[in-house]
Formats: sequence, structure tokens, C-alpha cells
Amino acid sequence: MSDPPGEAPLETPETPEPLAARAGGPHATGERAAPFTRLADVYDAIMSDVPYDDWIDFLLREATARGFRGGPTLDLACGTGGATRPMRDRGFEVDGVDGSEAMLAVARAKLPEVRFRRGDLRTFRTGRRYALIFSVFDSLNNMLDPADFVRAVRRARAHLLPGGLFVFDANTRRGLAELWEQGVAEGATPEVRYRWVHRYDPARELATVEATCHDRHGRFTEVHHERPYDPEVLRRLLRRAGFEAVDVIVFPDGEDATEEEPRVWTFARG
Repeated sequence: MSDPPGEAPLETPETPEPLAARAGGPHATGERAAPFTRLADVYDAIMSDVPYDDWIDFLLREATARGFRGGPTLDLACGTGGATRPMRDRGFEVDGVDGSEAMLAVARAKLPEVRFRRGDLRTFRTGRRYALIFSVFDSLNNMLDPADFVRAVRRARAHLLPGGLFVFDANTRRGLAELWEQGVAEGATPEVRYRWVHRYDPARELATVEATCHDRHGRFTEVHHERPYDPEVLRRLLRRAGFEAVDVIVFPDGEDATEEEPRVWTFARG
């Protein structure tokens, strides 16, 4: 992909290296699984306190203030359908796209009436257009290369109806640097025991989470990476992708985001 005239080329980061490789040996934590595969079976149990309903209410309130009047919606990077369900419950027609077949299997079991399909955020096609496309829980931070981020955003824009809105949240540099106290999140539910270790490399702008879980099938580890996106970077990349009106705000007040916010929400009109 070539960059528009007069703009600096997008940077391509180094390929992330797993924590275990840097430590000099393999994990001693059971099976090594690809991201969002084994985790799918226990994801909802670990994320049971995520405020999807509050996020969707906020999203719809702010989208309505920006001209959304209803119509078909798309949950992009829908995962197990955590945000798909409250959108459906509020009476909206909603489709879902995700790159993980394991996560989609859980979503289909929970919401059999919703049309889910597998697709890469950078290349997906659903065959239809939407009045509102939304992506929550920092899914776009998984685009480690800003060029891939732009590709994903352009695919979303291509699926919008005229005047449609693309809405997503994202972790910033501050958010990823200060993700968890002492860099560890751990706990237990009836389904799983887990211990997730987080590190952030400011020089590479790369966050790494080594997620170790022990469920009824045994112990496994998935390694996940995220790149931060600050408000001004988001505005620049969204405009590069062809969006004209771009608002970056904060939950729950809807105020304009500053560069000090840990997580921000972007509302972009196609």
C-alpha cells in the first residue's frame, strides 16, 4: 500500500518475540496455544465483569448524538459475542466478524440467530453495508503495524452505508504502560485458574501479555501483543483511511480525550 502524497510512510515494528524466547527456554506451563484458541473456552468466565452493557449504552448515546438513527450494525472483532448480545438486546440487527474460529464457535452457541463469520480485520468482506460498525475491548490494538491498522480501518469504512459511523475503543501508551498493578492479573472461577503477566516496552511501543490458564483440560499459555494508539495518532490514521469527521472521546462522560487518557473511544463518520 502506498501512502497518500505528502504524508510520512507508516512505520513497521519489529516482529514481537515471545517472553519465553527472551528468557532462553520454553514455557514450563503446559500447552503453548495460539492467541484466542484455547482461551475461547474460558474467556467469558475470566471476563465476566467486563461492562459490555454500559459500553453499548455509551456507544449508542454518542452515536445517536452524531446522527445514527438505526439500521444494520456490525460487531467487528466480536470474539465470543460479549458486545454483540447487548446490541441485539436493544433491538438492533447485528452481524459479527472475528479472526478466531474458536471464539466464533462460542459466540454462535450463545447467539444462534446472529450471522457470524470468520474474517481478518484487514481483508474481511460480509457482502453488505452497515449504518454502524463497532469494535470494543481494544481489538484494534492488536494491529501491531500502523499500516495494518489503516488497512483494517479502510475495510470498515468500505462496509459503511453513506453517513455511517465506525466506533471503537483503544488503549493508549499510558493505558498499556499502566495496565495492571505490578503487571499481574490473577484469579479463579469455577471454570479456570489464571495468571496473566503484562510487560510494556516503550522503545518498541509493544505490550505483551503472557496469559497462563488452568482449566478442565489442563494448563496452557497464550501470548498476546498490543500496540498503543494515542488520540492524535488515531485522528491522523483515521483521516489517512478516508474518514472526515473523527472524534476521540472518553467513557463515560463523552468529553474530548487528552493524551493522558489510558483508554479512548473513537467515533468516525465514513
